[in-house]
Formats: sequence, structure tokens, C-alpha cells
Amino acid sequence: MRREEGEFLLRLLSLGALAMSISGCMGSEPRVPDLPVPESPQDTFGKFEAPVPESFQLANGLPVWLLSSEGVPLVTLGFIIRSGSTADPPGKEGLSALTASMLDEGAGKRGSLELAEEIDFLGAELAIDTEKEYNQVSMEVLQRNLDPALDILADLLMRPRFEEKEWERVKTLWLNDLAQRREDPREVARVVSERVFYLDANPFGHPFDGYEATVKSIELDDIKAFYRSTVRPDNCLLIVVGNIGVEDLRARLEKRFSGWSVEGSPPGPARPELMTASGEPRLVIVDKPGAPQTVVRILLPGPAFSSPQLAPLSLANIVFGGSFTSRLVTNLRERNKFTYGASSVLSPRSVTGHLTAGSAVYSEKTGPALVEFCREFHAMERGKLTRDEVQKVRSTQLSHLFEALGTQNGTLRIYTTSGALRSPPQERREFYRKAQSLTGEEISLQAQKTIQWGRSSIVLVGDRKAIEGQLGELMAHPPGNLEGKPFTLPKLEIRGRDGERLE
Repeated sequence: MRREEGEFLLRLLSLGALAMSISGCMGSEPRVPDLPVPESPQDTFGKFEAPVPESFQLANGLPVWLLSSEGVPLVTLGFIIRSGSTADPPGKEGLSALTASMLDEGAGKRGSLELAEEIDFLGAELAIDTEKEYNQVSMEVLQRNLDPALDILADLLMRPRFEEKEWERVKTLWLNDLAQRREDPREVARVVSERVFYLDANPFGHPFDGYEATVKSIELDDIKAFYRSTVRPDNCLLIVVGNIGVEDLRARLEKRFSGWSVEGSPPGPARPELMTASGEPRLVIVDKPGAPQTVVRILLPGPAFSSPQLAPLSLANIVFGGSFTSRLVTNLRERNKFTYGASSVLSPRSVTGHLTAGSAVYSEKTGPALVEFCREFHAMERGKLTRDEVQKVRSTQLSHLFEALGTQNGTLRIYTTSGALRSPPQERREFYRKAQSLTGEEISLQAQKTIQWGRSSIVLVGDRKAIEGQLGELMAHPPGNLEGKPFTLPKLEIRGRDGERLE
């Protein structure tokens, strides 16, 4: 199961190096070279438009998006269930993710082992992912094996077995994973930072995988009820990437999904008033005695997915921490040698969103690292992006887009959130078109409005004694003005590894 987006650059660097190594050995998907810096947005973007999926609807109401991809004998399918962990009932946090994980534990005439063996026999890859606002069942398969793969997907979505013996095994393993999560500083930082930032009553505030106490309270009947209310054609979207035409695809899908009917009412709408971020500055320590590193995770309020602010902020974020040559990396890694990497990531959602900045720094450098984070926040708040930076972020964004569109899985990822949040098929084209037309002034202005140190929720996971000593020294002897602004920290809180308040 995929962990939530927004991992720190240290992990991305190691995974990226491994992926490139494997790619080079196997000769699989070639890497796309960086694009030259354009003189103006039109020099590059005027020659390219992000594709718009062809869209149609099955007789039972299931919407389908198709992105034709010639030249590769593969088809990639992504079934998006438009209910994620924000739909978990209070006290049952983790229910959505557990329901999704049970879909491939036996379906139709096949048990869990038979399913795994048949998927392997087809040379296919199945993945089930959970996010805050959707679940996704995706499969990549050879084109010649598309029909039996669709048979399997139809069983997973329409005829899951939900057997008691499989449920007990999955639940036990899930609880083991949650116990291990408490020992992983990055996972602890993820869980605690979002709980602190969004607050307990907010559906965005709890982790998609739940807590040990809430998972223990979930029974198989809860799984079945959640499945019936959310996994239905009027709450799903199928995105297909591959060398297949609309009518051919429609015929294959109607054959397998015509019996998937809608019963009862669809899931109720989310309550936006419960889903907005608090935006209050916070400072939290989670104690991990003897830890050689401190995981720093800083959250800021960000725009919703449909907001016009998202495009300029996405470009400003590339300058801030969204690339290997960003300001955060240059400062914390290259100049000060506090860490192997640093990053910032945007997480836009239907109602709100957030920007995450972070790193894992040497424990004895926690205080100095916070000062440098503050320095870079203040520099972005001043909004002074250079002409070279503005040109570079445009070409970097396009380079990432081209690279993603070079593979079917990458193409699916581009459109997943857009489809999950019920945007129209042309939304991605319009987003990239707008982003590439922005001026440096517009990008800088959005950076000033959003990337502000005074709105930060800061979570530090590490040796409390070492961290508190450095924070005390900073407060006793605060550094001078940084970029013309003072260094400040909110009042300190102590929390447990699931984000529960201790002091």
C-alpha cells in the first residue's frame, strides 16, 4: 500500500538512484533529458499541450477516461473509488484503507492465493492504494492479456469474498504494521504533523491507516457495509492508458460491468466546514530517545486543488524545495551539511490543502537547521525570485510532465487526483497551460502570500533532551534578523507517537 505523498527528499534520492540503476540494467523505460531553459513560456509550451482524455459512460453510469498510448503492448487501468480515509466514521479510522486492502483477498471464484497466482501468470501487476479522498485499484497488463485482466478487476470490484479467515489475517498484519509505524521517525512525523495541523475533528487529521485502537474496533461487518456504500459505479471512475480505441474498450467493459448496478443512495457529501486547516502556528516535539537524527516536518496552509492559486504556488514550490537544486537543498545540504537532503511538497485537496517542508537532520544540528528553514521561509515571503529561477521552474515543470507522459503509469498518476476530485477531463491541460503562462511577478506574489514562517506547524521527531536544549539556547540567544525578519518559535508542545497530547 502506498504511503501518503510528501516523502522527504532523502527517501526520494535513494529510491530514485535505485530506480535509475534498475532501469539502466534492464533497459526498460528511458529517462527523458532535462529541457533547455526557454526564453519565454511560449517557446516551449506553445509546441505542446497536455493530452485530454476521451471520456464516455457505461450504461450503468460508470465514467471512463481513455488516454490512447501507441507503440507499447501494455494497458494500464486505474479504478478510482471516490471515497478515501476522510470517509472513515469517527472511532473507525482506517476503515477505508482496510476495505480496499480486502478487495484482493479472494473475489469471485478465486481465493486470495489463486488471485495472486493468476495475476502473476498474466504477467500483470496489481496495486491497491489509499489516499485521503480516494482509493485506487490499478493494474498494468500486457495488451494480449487484457480480457482476463478485466475479468479479475470485475471480480475484485463487484464480487469480493470478504472471508472471515482472510479478514483476521489482514487485521493482524495491519496492527503489526501500525506498531512498527511508531518506530519509524518519518512515519511518526507524517501522522503527528497532520493531526496537529488539521486537528482531531477534521477528517484530514487522522492517518489513512488509522490508529491501533480504532483498527481493533473494526469488524468484518464494518468492511462489508463500507464497501456497499462506496464501491459502486456512481462513485467510481476508470482511467485507461493504452493502445485501444473507445468503442473496443466500451464493448469489453460493458461485457464485464453491465451487472454492476447502483443500489440505495450514493455516499453523502463531505462537510467542508469540518475540513479546513486551523492555520495556527505550532511547535511539537515527539520524543525518540537516543535518535541520531531529528526529523523536521513543517506544514503550512495551502490552496484547494481547484484553486487558481495552485498553479503559481506549484511553480514557487519548485524554487523553494520541489527540485534537487532547490533553495532548501542548496542551504541545508550543500552549504551547511546538516542533512543528505531536504524538500517541500504540495498536497492540494478538495476543500483545502497544505505545503510540507522537511528534512532529517543530524540531531546536534536541529537548532541551526530550524534557523536556516526560517531563513528560507522569510526569503520566499519576500517573494524575490530571480529571472533565472522563473525560467528554470517552467522548464522543470515541463520536464517532469514529459517524463511522466513517457510511461503509462506516469500518465495515470497525472490524471488520478483530477479524476478522483471530479474535475473535468480537460483540467490537467488547462492547469499546465495556465502555469506556463504565469509571469515571475505572479509566481512571486503567491509565494509571499503562502510560504510564511509565522503560519508554520513544526513537528520535530527525535531525542527530546537534545532538541529542548538547542531550542532553549535559541530562545536565550536568538539569531539576528533573517531576511529582515526575526526568528520566532511558537509555544512548545509534547506529543506521543500517534499525535496524542502529553504535555
